[in-house]
Amino acid sequence: MKTFREKLTFILTALAYLLFHIRTGPDLATIATGTFMQMMTTLPYAVGFTYVLVVILRHLGGATPPWDRILRIFFTIGILFAFFFALYEYGDRAEKMRIQQQKKPATVSRIWQNENRKVPLYWA
Repeated sequence: MKTFREKLTFILTALAYLLFHIRTGPDLATIATGTFMQMMTTLPYAVGFTYVLVVILRHLGGATPPWDRILRIFFTIGILFAFFFALYEYGDRAEKMRIQQQKKPATVSRIWQNENRKVPLYWA
């Protein structure tokens, strides 16, 4: 990391890594806990895939990549895993809400008890 551009892209990649791991919640403690849990969930996968990729790069290139390149690879793989885990999490949450809504459907008879009016259809 010698040039300003390399430093800037490194910092932006690290911030994108954090951004993709942020989870939503009603208060700051829930957001921090969810974000930490998300990072701990994806950490083993990102470290493992980074290790495998660094071993492949070392075998192909003959030398170990510099530490900033290794961290960029880690951040990139972490971003991918965070994205797919978030898709899974949000899909699971939406499915649970859909099942919960199916158990209690909103109908006119539940809103107005004993008043199921039939509206006559007028074909003009």
